[in-house]
Amino acid sequence: MKKKMKILRYDKREKQSFWQTFLYETDDEEGTVAKALNDLNQKEELKDIEGNLAKPIKWECSCLQAKCGACAMLIDGMPQLACDTKLNADTRDCIELMPLEKFPVVEDLIVDRKVMFYNLERLRVWMEDKTQISMEDIENVSEASRCLQCGCCLEICTSFFPGSEFAGTASLVPMARVLRNLPKDREEGMQKAYQKYIFEGCEKYNACHHVCPAGIDIARIMAHTDAAAAASETKRKNLSLFRTIPKKEIRVDI
Repeated sequence: MKKKMKILRYDKREKQSFWQTFLYETDDEEGTVAKALNDLNQKEELKDIEGNLAKPIKWECSCLQAKCGACAMLIDGMPQLACDTKLNADTRDCIELMPLEKFPVVEDLIVDRKVMFYNLERLRVWMEDKTQISMEDIENVSEASRCLQCGCCLEICTSFFPGSEFAGTASLVPMARVLRNLPKDREEGMQKAYQKYIFEGCEKYNACHHVCPAGIDIARIMAHTDAAAAASETKRKNLSLFRTIPKKEIRVDI
């Protein structure tokens, strides 16, 4: 199998982007984009299709088992994991690789995704104490725990852009793990944060659902989280109403 690998590279010293195409040959019909990148970088002399010497291609990887999300990139214009995308999935002889566009480029196909972790910190998406998860929440918590924090959902999202307050699905899914199991003093704050930074900004196109490499049922997670937030808000309003009802004096004649 022969494939041309057209890669958008970025020279961090010159701060310039440029295209470079490589010819990749393999007998492995099940080969992935990640394997192709590894094989190209292992050449003693890496040359592009025009015979020019090239520097090793910079890209991120860790598990190579579609479990960590490190190798997320744009493959033929779609956010995907390099380790989970087979070369033979596309019948064309050329595959185009680009870094994710919603995040600052570090070098070649490597981007800085710290904004996702900043949002989790900003929204305080964590448990401070041990808690017992209710039986009705176990399935949704388990589903949400499969999030890779790869950034594919934010890349495809029409509402997320650099500098926006909208936190997106990358925060929604982790939030679904804790919202129903927070202590009373944090439940209201989390509900307000969900309303402001996720619910109000989401356009409900569900594009994130279709590109999630973990196959998370984001539509169901969102419905679950909406219900939890609504229940929390109703409880808060009812409690507030109860507190404002004036007490009546009751007289009993004996």
